[in-house]
Amino acid sequence: MTSLASLTDGADKWTIFVDEACNVTGAGAGIILENENGILIEVSLALSFPTSNNQAEYEAFLAGL
Repeated sequence: MTSLASLTDGADKWTIFVDEACNVTGAGAGIILENENGILIEVSLALSFPTSNNQAEYEAFLAGL
């Protein structure tokens, strides 16, 4: 049997940060991924459908995954 600790040894660990904005003209999201070595991946996207603040933040999180 393989322990969970041995499955993650040596694996990169990433942290995700998300933020969103939405108003009557549209919605967008920002995503930042950072690993333990300080590497950053930054992405912004426009959502092409009407959404609430909570939905936009959830979409940003899903896009980051």
